[in-house]
Amino acid sequence: MIRKTAEIDVILLSLNQSIDAHYKWLVKMFRCVASSDITQPEITHVDSHCLCEFGKWLNNHPARDTDETGYLYQINAAHTKMHASGRVLLLAIVEKRWLPEHFEQFQDALLAFTAAVTDYKIYLLNIRSNMDILTGLPGRRVLDESFDRQLIDASPSHLYLFLLDIDRFKSVNDTYGHLVGDVVLRTLAANLAAWTRHDETAYRYGGEEFIIIIRAQTDDMACQAGMRICHLIAENSIHYPGGEINITVTGGVTRAQPGEPLDVVLGRSDRAMYEGKQTGRNRCMFMDEQQKITRIIRREPVYPAFTKQAVG
Repeated sequence: MIRKTAEIDVILLSLNQSIDAHYKWLVKMFRCVASSDITQPEITHVDSHCLCEFGKWLNNHPARDTDETGYLYQINAAHTKMHASGRVLLLAIVEKRWLPEHFEQFQDALLAFTAAVTDYKIYLLNIRSNMDILTGLPGRRVLDESFDRQLIDASPSHLYLFLLDIDRFKSVNDTYGHLVGDVVLRTLAANLAAWTRHDETAYRYGGEEFIIIIRAQTDDMACQAGMRICHLIAENSIHYPGGEINITVTGGVTRAQPGEPLDVVLGRSDRAMYEGKQTGRNRCMFMDEQQKITRIIRREPVYPAFTKQAVG
């Protein structure tokens, strides 16, 4: 699952704080050298990398996806080696048997640790920069760059793409103005982020279109997930200063076949959604890999595209 903007900000803040604490560890090591004290577990214990503040942060920071796992693995390896090199250097100095190689190895370990942390920060900032500014959801570029990996990692489940479009959104903008239209988009995005489950991820595709990646065992389960979202959208009013609006969406669902590029899968979802628009809106259509609509799931009764209810 893709981390949210606020979550990335929290990670970066806590990561910086943990790194600051590691500078204190370095100063503590100098003190141990000056006093010939080799009793400090954060410095000399074989598991000192687990005892320092950064080690505790790392142990309590699970990865969200395969890419993040790789970055955190590199950080952990570099962090462990840095502590080991520091311990070797400290003991060599205290026992008066140090060699230039001890300092060089510790220096290299410090630089490797810094490089691994920097790579992870760049990874997080790259995700954050590709978040949609208006809605806070990951944008199309994030999906473009992660889709192939998500398709591989979905096994043994199947990966489905659910493309949904707000019904008659132009009428919302024409009637209430673009500022209210933006409220609708932001609120819908926040709702999608809250309503998606652990095996679903929401994206802002563009305009009034959103994408939800669904991992499911069967086509029926994927359609049920899509219709669940459609129902929730129709049942929850969107509030804005002066009133509230009810909207509906029409969606197209299709299963991504092994090795299929995103644009092919997206094309099927788009055609399925278009069929839904042409046959009444406020429904979820499933299209198989033969371009056939095999499931039409509609909500009864059909809500109007939007309604206004004055507050008070």
